Amino acid sequence: MSNPLLDTPDLPAFDRIEPAHIEPAIDRILADNREAIAERLERGAPYGWEDFVAPMEALEDRLERAWAPVSHLNAVMNTAELREAYEACLPKLSDYATELGQNEALFAAYRAVADRDDFAELTVEQRRVVENAIRDFRLAGVDLPSSDKARYKALKSELSQLTTRFANNLLDATNAWSLDVDDESRLAGLPASARDMFRAAAERDGQSGWRITLEMPSFLAVMTHAEDRALRETLYDAFVTRASDVGPHAG
Repeated sequence: MSNPLLDTPDLPAFDRIEPAHIEPAIDRILADNREAIAERLERGAPYGWEDFVAPMEALEDRLERAWAPVSHLNAVMNTAELREAYEACLPKLSDYATELGQNEALFAAYRAVADRDDFAELTVEQRRVVENAIRDFRLAGVDLPSSDKARYKALKSELSQLTTRFANNLLDATNAWSLDVDDESRLAGLPASARDMFRAAAERDGQSGWRITLEMPSFLAVMTHAEDRALRETLYDAFVTRASDVGPHAG
């Protein structure tokens, strides 16, 4: 089966990405990356920009080009199947990031690049990539004792799970809220495009009038153009208290 997440020469093929593509693509890329990193470290020094840092950056770019479209789709076109596939990949990505961040051989290779006599001859951007990588290794606990590394990994995994749970709650709360308006005068100041959007939302849900939601195009249209102060206040209160235990729709 062709997988659009593994073939990204240009822009993401959003129209072809299906939930079934996600986990196989991420599994494949993570496996390929691990193999490539292990092979490069096995060859050993010397380590330079062209033969080490640039290939490492390419590996990260490939992973990002696959995962970024998935994250975007999960945020804007969330379905049960997409959410399940997305969440199945999160622990794998977290483990991979921690594994790389605590890889002492990889850390030593980046330090070797920074210690080269010709390091100063690299561009400002190239030097910054190397310096930031060394910083990130230290922030990932590469210098910690083994017991603390294990604790760090467990905390990162827990944080990833909590972050995802919060994001899901926020998305669900956003999608669950709507306001039906029957009096068109309340929409004074809004452009025709916004009114058409609200009308289409109402018709899609089998309602008359106009339906305003907390989705960003709807929310921004009201907050930017609506002359009705009470309408703006209603949306603002609902928006800033989403997925919380306070506000007009607590819980």
